[in-house]
Amino acid sequence: MTFKGVEDFDDLDTESIYWVAVSGVPERFVNEAKRIDGAEYSGGCFGMCIQHNLETGEFSVVEGSPGHGLYYVDNLGYKHWFGYRMPEQELEKIVRKIQVIIGEECREKQQVCPEMDRER
Repeated sequence: MTFKGVEDFDDLDTESIYWVAVSGVPERFVNEAKRIDGAEYSGGCFGMCIQHNLETGEFSVVEGSPGHGLYYVDNLGYKHWFGYRMPEQELEKIVRKIQVIIGEECREKQQVCPEMDRER
């Protein structure tokens, strides 16, 4: 799977949640999304939710239910979660890209981002 970008984020007191768009989704999920949306299917509507714990600096995948870490947003705007656990190596790639985005935002705002100085 490939990171396409951060679509939205929630900045909370102890964590930040990043809603990220992904591509290169396994064919079984593409087929399921096509079944859900039929002619309205869009390959650009897959995503994952990544949590950043601001106290520990750790990142993890948020699951819609246990073992369901990938979602498809249908043509009505509803999320359908699929049974997928992201391998650690894929998570690390996405986290590095999120960290670049966080760093760029901090530089633009001329702020210090101490959570970026912590080890994962």
